[in-house]
Amino acid sequence: MEKGILYWITGLSGAGKTTIGNALYYKLRQNKSNIIILDGDILKNLVGDSLGYSREDRKKRAYYYSNLCKTLTDQGISVVICTIAMFDEVRTWNRKKVEKYVEVFLRVKKETLVARDRKNLYSRQASGKIKNIAGVDQDVEFPKNPDIVIDNDGLISVVDIVDQIINYAPLIEDSFDRDTDYWNEYYSQKLEELQKPSDFAISIKKYLQSGKKIMDIGCGNGRDSLYFERNGLKVVGVDASSTAIDRLNAMQIGNNSMFVCDDFVTCRALYQSQYDYFYSRWTMHAISERQEDELLNNISNSIKKGGLLFIEARSINDELFGKGDRISETEYIFNDHYRRFLDKSVLADKLKQSGYKIIEELESDEFSKNDKSNPTLIRLIAKKL
Repeated sequence: MEKGILYWITGLSGAGKTTIGNALYYKLRQNKSNIIILDGDILKNLVGDSLGYSREDRKKRAYYYSNLCKTLTDQGISVVICTIAMFDEVRTWNRKKVEKYVEVFLRVKKETLVARDRKNLYSRQASGKIKNIAGVDQDVEFPKNPDIVIDNDGLISVVDIVDQIINYAPLIEDSFDRDTDYWNEYYSQKLEELQKPSDFAISIKKYLQSGKKIMDIGCGNGRDSLYFERNGLKVVGVDASSTAIDRLNAMQIGNNSMFVCDDFVTCRALYQSQYDYFYSRWTMHAISERQEDELLNNISNSIKKGGLLFIEARSINDELFGKGDRISETEYIFNDHYRRFLDKSVLADKLKQSGYKIIEELESDEFSKNDKSNPTLIRLIAKKL
């Protein structure tokens, strides 16, 4: 599923956020139906009267807006939001957490804002009738690195501004479907070795109890999910490959399994349930460290106390480490395929800091040895305290 775009339109009161936002929304809606606009009374009704206009309340409100927008864009809905929200940390959070993010800053001279003053905020503040006006008696942090800056003093038409925003291509650092075509082709081959459970799945059987619930993160063709299901577990399998998931659903497996084609990092609806086990085989090295942090946070919020997390992933000591085009110290693209190599001790420490006890911590080149490759893998089993 393709993620939606977040158009974060910011500026002080009177900068033209609503005018630009509405024009952008209706222009985009001519070609796509999965788009919404959040502005003014719409946002106020969502938050209610629980927050005022102090700096801290404004920041809480801004984070609420950001989380709402991320939830929507993760589900393929584009969002146009018009908000002041002048906080560097909020905009940094947006850029880090939202895959397709476009930050638009409407920059307007103070005298122009005062002259417009449609809501009479500036005049009432000047007369002492109100206070806590952003940019006047309340400090703001203007955007440092917005994607688009518009000097909206009336010299540029709304049409031209909207066209400029629409023509901007979001900079995408991480994408869950980076290798979707690769995996669709891979699973279409029906390789013989993919028809039986992995050695890792078999090795953890001793930890699993019948009737418990497990999420198979990046389940692929379901080789391990089906093994878990046969051993009495309730299975939720998630993968970005539509080829793999369509085949699993066509098999009409029992009532204890569900298979979903989605981004396993951000599929928040699935993380609303509680799980006894999370199983991640060869998926941690397929995502960036930023995505890993988000995934582990989602798991921590969904795993039951005493639940187990099983991880198998490529090590920095793997034979492929350093091969191909270098993205970062631990990330490479080799044979058109992205891989990130993990340090066992770093990941173990991260889990400990997140409230886990390490039950098993191994590294070997004997875990998945075959005629084609001999990867060095790490295996971690962690218990949620």
